[in-house]
Amino acid sequence: MSNNGNMYNHTSYKKHIRWSHVILCIIVISTFFIILSNVMNKNYKQNITDPNSLSDQNSSNSSSVAETPDNTESTNKVQETDKTEKKETERAETNQAVTKNFAELTDEQYNNIIHIYSQNTEKTVYLTFDDGPTKNITPLILDLLKKENIKATFFVLGTNVENYPELVQRIYNEGHYIANHGYSHKYSEIYVSTDTILNDYTRCEQALKKALNNENFLTRVYRYPGGSSGGKYNDIKLEGRKVLKDNHVAYLDWNALTYDAEGTPTRESILENLEATVGDKNVVVLLMHDSSSKILTYDTLPDVISFLRNKGYSFKTLYDVLE
Repeated sequence: MSNNGNMYNHTSYKKHIRWSHVILCIIVISTFFIILSNVMNKNYKQNITDPNSLSDQNSSNSSSVAETPDNTESTNKVQETDKTEKKETERAETNQAVTKNFAELTDEQYNNIIHIYSQNTEKTVYLTFDDGPTKNITPLILDLLKKENIKATFFVLGTNVENYPELVQRIYNEGHYIANHGYSHKYSEIYVSTDTILNDYTRCEQALKKALNNENFLTRVYRYPGGSSGGKYNDIKLEGRKVLKDNHVAYLDWNALTYDAEGTPTRESILENLEATVGDKNVVVLLMHDSSSKILTYDTLPDVISFLRNKGYSFKTLYDVLE
C-alpha cells in the first residue's frame, strides 16, 4: 500500500507541474498580446493625430519613395512654367519686331537716309554687313553683337534669304535692321535697265516677306551691288535712283570700309583700312561682309568695335534714322 501511495503522489506531482507550465505559458502569451495590442493602438492614435508622421522604421524608405514623385512632379511643373514663359517672351519680342518696317518711306525719312552722313548728331557709327546671311558666319557675328549689346544693319541677298530663312528671322527678332542688297548680285543681270534694278530689289523683298512670313514687310532701303555710282554701269545706276525713289525706296552706300572683301585681307590690313577710312568723320557707315568666306571679318570684329568705342562712337541702326 505504501508503494502504491508513493506512486500515486509522484504521478499527481508531475501532473501538477505540467499544468503549472501550461498556465505559465498562457499567462506569458496573453501578456505579450496585451502589450502588442497596446503598442499598436498607441501608434494608430498617433497616426490619427498626426497623419503626416511616419514611424522610425519606415521613415527612411517610405520618405524616399513618397517624396520622389512629388519632387519630380514639382520639377516638371517648374520646367514647363519656364518653357511657357520663354515662349511668351519670344512671342512678345517677335510681335514687337514685326510691327516695324510696315509703312512706306515718307519724304522726310527718304532724305534722312540720303543725307545720313551729314546728320547733326553725336559721333555715330552704323555697322553694316553685306551679302548674307550665311550659316557659318552670320550666327557668329550675331552672337558677338549680342554679347557686345550692339545692333547692326544687314544688307541681305535674296538668294541667301531663301537658303537661310531661320537666320533672317533671328536677325530681325534680335532687333537688327534688315535692308535690301538685291537678289542675285550679278551686275550683268541687274544693270540692264532701271526696270531690272527695281526687279532686283523686288525679288529680294519677296524672299524676305516669305522668310518672315509677313506680306507687309518692307526693307525700304536698297544698297546697290557695287555701290550706287561708278564703273561701267554708272549711268544706269544714276537713273535707277529716281525709279527707286518713285517706289518709296532709299539707297545707301558707305563712307568707311575695312576692305574685307578685297584681295587677301589680313587682320592688320583690315584695322589699318578701318582707321584710314573712318578718319575724323562724325557719322560713319561702315561696310563689312558676312558672306561665307569672311571668317576674318568675324575674327577682327572685336577689335573693330573696340577701336570705334575708343574713338567715342555710339552704335546705331537704320531704325534710329527712320523712327
